[in-house]
Amino acid sequence: MNSNKKFLIASGGTGGHIFPAIVYGRELEKNGSKVEWLCGSRELEKEIYNSAGINPFRLAISGSPLGTRSISKIFSRSFALIKSFFQAKKFIESFKPDEIFLFGGYVSFAPLLIAKLKKIPVTLHEQNAVAGKVTRFASKFNLAKIITGWPSCEGINNFSYVGIPVREPVRIKREEALKILGLEIKADSKIIGIAGGSLGSGPLNEILLKTAGLCKDKNFEFVFLSHERKNLENAHFIPPQWDMNPFYSICDVIVCRAGGSTLAEILKWKIPAISIPWPGAADNHQVKNAQEFIKLSKNSRIFYENDTPENLLKKLIDIIN
Repeated sequence: MNSNKKFLIASGGTGGHIFPAIVYGRELEKNGSKVEWLCGSRELEKEIYNSAGINPFRLAISGSPLGTRSISKIFSRSFALIKSFFQAKKFIESFKPDEIFLFGGYVSFAPLLIAKLKKIPVTLHEQNAVAGKVTRFASKFNLAKIITGWPSCEGINNFSYVGIPVREPVRIKREEALKILGLEIKADSKIIGIAGGSLGSGPLNEILLKTAGLCKDKNFEFVFLSHERKNLENAHFIPPQWDMNPFYSICDVIVCRAGGSTLAEILKWKIPAISIPWPGAADNHQVKNAQEFIKLSKNSRIFYENDTPENLLKKLIDIIN
């Protein structure tokens, strides 16, 4: 790799887009490349980047005009999109990157167009098994080289499958990991970790709390990554973690949403999982992610929100046994 090259990485929205971008960008930096970062205006984006010691250039936009039905939001986001185009143009002209990497989402649109206008090579990474709107647009008009996180990707034809960049696992002894997380759980318990993603998930927690209530006589302990607090003997709540190593190190099974990056991390850790696709995901992409995931993950399952806690418990017991 040419250590003198300069790369711009654009990624925003949620951790599912940002964490793979950070992992890839850090690898570029290890090889001596200069990397600058571009994101949207959401506070969550800033928080995620700052947790990795990165101060990105922030565009004025906080969401896609196509991602809402509110007339006022459509107008405000459209105005912000136009503004972000000129912000990104000025930033790119100042930095003069040799190549641009986009990790999907609304933040990618402006730098995608600018890269085409300025004839800068651009690669777009799609983390989901159903292509997002920007990815489809780029594919239709041949604006970028497209690489994907899963072997199949609905909505586009020309792409290369490369997987999703994820943080390298650092395994910690269970006793030490429990101590780091502040959990008083017997080390020989069967621990089910519940991860709702960087935005959290109230409905997911509700399903799992009902499931936990069904198995108090078993040696199961449920650990929730959540700002919520409930009082159940076998349910424990800890704040969302930027360093996931202690959490993953304690889990016998993980129950999670079916975001592409979350599933890729779990694959890397080789932890059996039950993925519960978020019904509100655009183009139902989390269902497709989950289907791709269980093809690659041994002893994992899919569960749907309209099913019962009793059936979820059966799946958990089946996996643990």
